Amino acid sequence: MSVIEFKISNKNYFYLIAGFSIVIILSSILLALYTITDNYRSLSYLDKAYGINARIDKIYSIMKDAENQQNAYLITNKPGLLNTNNYVERDVNIEYSGLYNVLKNEKEQHENLIALRIEIEMKLNVLKVGKKYLESGDVKDDSLRKIIASGDFIMDKTKETINIMKKIEYKRFSILREKTFTKSELSIFIIALTSGISIVLLISILLALRREYNSKNLVEQKLIASEKQLQLQVHMLNLSNKELEQFAYVASHDLEEPLRKIGSFSEKIHLKLTDYPDEEVIDCLKRLNNSVARMRVLINDLLNYSRVTRLLDINEKVNLDSIFKLIVEDLGIAISTKNVVLNIKPLEEISGNNTQLRQLFQNLISNALKFSDKSVPKIEVSGQYYSYEELKNTDWIKDFNSKQKKYYCIFVKDNGIGFELQYLRQIFIIFQRLHGRSEYEGTGIGLAICKRIVENHEGFITAESEVGKGTTFIIGLPVNKMI
Repeated sequence: MSVIEFKISNKNYFYLIAGFSIVIILSSILLALYTITDNYRSLSYLDKAYGINARIDKIYSIMKDAENQQNAYLITNKPGLLNTNNYVERDVNIEYSGLYNVLKNEKEQHENLIALRIEIEMKLNVLKVGKKYLESGDVKDDSLRKIIASGDFIMDKTKETINIMKKIEYKRFSILREKTFTKSELSIFIIALTSGISIVLLISILLALRREYNSKNLVEQKLIASEKQLQLQVHMLNLSNKELEQFAYVASHDLEEPLRKIGSFSEKIHLKLTDYPDEEVIDCLKRLNNSVARMRVLINDLLNYSRVTRLLDINEKVNLDSIFKLIVEDLGIAISTKNVVLNIKPLEEISGNNTQLRQLFQNLISNALKFSDKSVPKIEVSGQYYSYEELKNTDWIKDFNSKQKKYYCIFVKDNGIGFELQYLRQIFIIFQRLHGRSEYEGTGIGLAICKRIVENHEGFITAESEVGKGTTFIIGLPVNKMI
């Protein structure tokens, strides 16, 4: 039975913990806000309950005071004591209206409010009757007792109604207070729990950060070690390249001497056997001389190829017009022999290595001369600036990773034999030939040298061609700085 391991990367683990922490903190904040709001409602209701009881007590107090004023009149016979009854109805109605507005939506108090209203009206009516009776001056004990008894009865009923209303409010307040205490305790517990969880999550985040830091340090150490290893390998490669270059140079010189002797002895033998009747021997000598010549060219081309692998200064000022003048002088005999029409348009001054760029364009002109089959061969050279965005819209840089934003492109166009574009990659590979040695001379190294030179300059080289209509080589060199 296989065991599936579930691993979370340091980065994802950190995000997971951080997200969970934010959720916990937000939940705590919301809970705290809810608790505060709920407690505020409880305090508001406390004020409301206090106001209800105060109004109820005041209503009772007003009616009781009016009753006491009438009783005092019986003792003192002072008329002013009866005048206070004029304000009783107004004050009681004001307090009742306030009480009604507070309790009108409370179903439990609805019947009590109606009963209190009726009792108030009855008491006010008794007070009015009592006042008129006392003001008449014809006071009889029996009638007075009835009025006083009626007033006492109404006050007792009023007292009962008021007590019932107070009990309802006290009960409601007790329930609300209990709920508030319960919620507060629960909130305190939840806040304490979330605080503990937050602390645990904070510790987890710190551990994740520490793990990320350690992982980053480990990666940096590996990168440093890899960089040192890479530098060592580059150093070893440079040493190897120098050794190969020295080997190629020494080998070329060591091979040239015996090759020169072979060629020299072959020529002497060929001169002495000019009239030799055996044609096979003469043919062998010719083949030998041709092989010596090809071997000499191959050695020189290999030596040139090994030299272009060196990283030379590519920040020299290169006057392309001057370079092509020198190339035309070097190839003057071949150009005049083939009656070539050579059109070199004015070119810009660029950054590069003079020696390698001269070798690059001389190889391309030589290649155009070699593969010309028209009676009037034509070669045209021109240049134009291109931005990287413009180059992306062409087929020239399909496999090229650009490092610059601007390039100067040089076009070397001929009307020679051309080739099929399916062989485009092949022509830049060393020793690769599209034609037999008997058709066109050469070693198959020239275009490989061109490609290596362009790579040294961090540029690109490609070609557009059609069989029988000619070829255009495109060389793109980066514009590193203004010259």
